Amino acid sequence: MRLILVTLLASSFVVLGEIVPSAKEAERLEGEHRRRNLGLFSPKEFRPQADAFAQAVKKFGVEVKMPKLIGKHGSAVTIKKGKLPAGVSYRIEPHNVFRDNRAGLKITASTSAGAAQAFATVLQQLKFEGEEFVWPHCSITDGPDQEFRCFMLDMGRNPHSPKALRHVIDTMWFYKANYLQLHLTDDQLFSWPSKAFPKLYSKHAGWSWQDFQEIEAYAQARGVTIIPEMDVPGHSTILRREYPAVFGKTPTDLATTPEAQKGVETLINELLSVFKSTPYYHMGGDEAYGVPAEAQRNFINRINTFVKSHKKQLIVWEGPHLGKEDNKVSTDVIHMIWRNTEVVAQNAIDEGYAIVNASWDPLYIVDHYPRTMFTAVDVERCYNYDLKRWAHINHGFQTFKNPHITKNDDRILGFCMPWWEGREENILALCVERLAATSAAAWNKKGEQDFAGFQKRQKKLLPRLETISGFTLPKLPLAGPASQKDNLAYLAKVTPSDGASQPHFGPQRLTNGIATRFDHFLGFPTVLEPLEIIIEMQKKAPVSRIQIFERAINGSWEKYEVLVSADGMSYTSVGKTKKGTRGDTNEVIHQFEARETKFIKILTHGCQDLTFPSFSRITEVMAFEK
Repeated sequence: MRLILVTLLASSFVVLGEIVPSAKEAERLEGEHRRRNLGLFSPKEFRPQADAFAQAVKKFGVEVKMPKLIGKHGSAVTIKKGKLPAGVSYRIEPHNVFRDNRAGLKITASTSAGAAQAFATVLQQLKFEGEEFVWPHCSITDGPDQEFRCFMLDMGRNPHSPKALRHVIDTMWFYKANYLQLHLTDDQLFSWPSKAFPKLYSKHAGWSWQDFQEIEAYAQARGVTIIPEMDVPGHSTILRREYPAVFGKTPTDLATTPEAQKGVETLINELLSVFKSTPYYHMGGDEAYGVPAEAQRNFINRINTFVKSHKKQLIVWEGPHLGKEDNKVSTDVIHMIWRNTEVVAQNAIDEGYAIVNASWDPLYIVDHYPRTMFTAVDVERCYNYDLKRWAHINHGFQTFKNPHITKNDDRILGFCMPWWEGREENILALCVERLAATSAAAWNKKGEQDFAGFQKRQKKLLPRLETISGFTLPKLPLAGPASQKDNLAYLAKVTPSDGASQPHFGPQRLTNGIATRFDHFLGFPTVLEPLEIIIEMQKKAPVSRIQIFERAINGSWEKYEVLVSADGMSYTSVGKTKKGTRGDTNEVIHQFEARETKFIKILTHGCQDLTFPSFSRITEVMAFEK
């Protein structure tokens, strides 16, 4: 039992259409439910989820009571365990439990995950007016289209603290993503505090065994299941460096020797003793350079046998080809397909494998250290995510221009959105909106067809998530007006032909007055047709100099043409770039005879001589009279 006073100010009423993801079936009934006390009755099996809900509501200063009996102490919300039809996670409906015959709120769920998802819906709908909480009289029956809705967090390159993971889990709970894959180990960082092999642990990772036990409980209470991943036989430098007698000196040793097999099994036992709720274990399995494919497949099958002995199912990244006959990867191994080259999605389906869509476009978010924001497509592409589609962001891949579309999706479990190599300070700004959009599409594809409507709902609900989790997404940084008094493009409206829906690294960064190479707009795609960027200045003026700043990393350079116009209809070219144009600086100055200008157009073919030149990485556009 707990007591917290209600202190929320009056606010507008939320309608059913503002849930993210939108509910499968939602009927708005007449009237609304109002009470001064928020009582919550829960059976023992759903108490962790009820406690998580109470903790979230507490952030708004709301009084919460946990009665032992239904109807006592104003138990306005009641959750019960009950059988539901296939595909239904929870049901919410009015329920008369009070002596005064006023309707309470009844939740039915068959699993703890369903209970958590129901509470997430209530958190999005619950409103307070004065000292009363308000809930619409309604009936909601809801469940996901896709069972596997996963976010992957790379803890093998940069540290991510328990606090950061709690923020991620809160976000997943709020938007009903249900699996958090932790890429715990890589060549740079070993975040797992092994007891059997203590020298493996990287002390700056910042995690204890107890921290992981607590994050496991925290996630389960919010309907999120953690999938541990220790990447072998590739990405295993630390294993082999610290314990060569066990794991060998090469990835091939790790994949083939009995000592290494035993060592890997010991580590898996440790991970599964903490992450007890997971039905899956992920072994990495990709990019094992130098290891014969036959040895890779044999290793995967041995790990699969061991994992099955623990009643878990093995997941691997798309790695070696599937193989044939005695050297074929077991068909009960799940493949996360990300490039669609070594393992082609349709072939895997035809061979009887279950697969997960982890396609670069639109799912990969890569924030290469020490560089900021390396690759990620716009949010609208995430919202339009198609379970059967595999595409790449590199125009060198065939699937850039011609995505691979599977004929059927009956063996595609869902999606994995990987956050690779990034730093903790960037994860929320870059991932929250993208994860919300993809989760919405995976939960209710038919109900999520209006991107503008999604953005409106997302924008309205985001402050609530920020309050629940205790974070605030960063806003666009701006240079001081005094420093920009001569810059005619300062705060000009920016409209690109594509890639406009970029959280944090959006097009408005091009005119915010900050020209540093880490303050760029990540425009995509810039090939096969160039990306068009229109900058509309606040007033018409004679312009004779335009400065364009680039990422300027090593020998990279932005290939573009810049044009100007007085009316937005007729444009004149005033400059182009080629290799070497920017010299040793990160800027190119385009000087020309003064022209009356209101619009600046940039046609960019992307950042050349840098991986994946299909992205524009221009950082700032400035315009001057002289």
